[in-house]
Amino acid sequence: MSKKGEKPKVSIIIPTYNSGKTLSECLKSIYSQSYLFFEVIIVDNYSDDNTLEIAKQFGAKIMQAKSNPATARNIGIRNSTGKYLLFLDSDQLLSPFALEECVEKCEKEKACMVTIPEKFIGKSFWGLCSAVWKNCYEKIGQIYSECGDENTIRGEPRFFTKKELTQVGLFNSALFWGEDYDLHEKLRRMNIKEVICKSKIYHNEPDSLKKILSKNFLYGKSLPIFFKSTRKSMLAALAKQAFFTFKYVLTTFRKRPAIVAGCAFLLFLKSCFLITGLFTGYITENL
Repeated sequence: MSKKGEKPKVSIIIPTYNSGKTLSECLKSIYSQSYLFFEVIIVDNYSDDNTLEIAKQFGAKIMQAKSNPATARNIGIRNSTGKYLLFLDSDQLLSPFALEECVEKCEKEKACMVTIPEKFIGKSFWGLCSAVWKNCYEKIGQIYSECGDENTIRGEPRFFTKKELTQVGLFNSALFWGEDYDLHEKLRRMNIKEVICKSKIYHNEPDSLKKILSKNFLYGKSLPIFFKSTRKSMLAALAKQAFFTFKYVLTTFRKRPAIVAGCAFLLFLKSCFLITGLFTGYITENL
């Protein structure tokens, strides 16, 4: 709790695992913020690269634990001292006024969760195709959400008041995929006020096709646990949104056929790896 006259502290929680290639940029974007009342908490899954060295150079609070992202975030929450919580990934960058805007919205508008719009960036060809796809996917989610379609999937809030988040029981640590969606749903059921800010998060996509597809396999493998824990099936919503996203890509990038072809091929491969992971997850669950 902030004392009278003091600005409220933000606890920024970042799960890491071999994040040496991206963590420095992420932390630079944090320590360049216009709002300086924050702490950075790194929860590391026993990296064997230079992740911890980078974290130490920036003066971050470091903890190590065998954990998935949801568990790591919960560890960060329990060791945080801020009134507000911001959850970042190590491959994300904050625009300079993001913290200041989020705090201001919560303090002045009495909001308890803030969505920071996310823009995906790719440096290699496959990274660029993945970024184009995700940016279009977010756009479709926004369009249909504004039309009242509650089954669309879009970016979830990353900035919260610690009090309200703690009241709903933190993240579901059994989930590797969808833990942010699950948390958002629990907060919405409490009629917690949420807002969207103008500042952005910039998300660097993996630079290799192998990394992109490995992620999709792991997401697919974790889906059975998500369905079991939340009693929700997202497959129809995922398929519907993917269909409309591809139509949007075709329309928006019709003058860049290489990008369209790359997105189409990527969609095919990601679907195959997601489905393979899904069946693997079901087999593992039933052994």
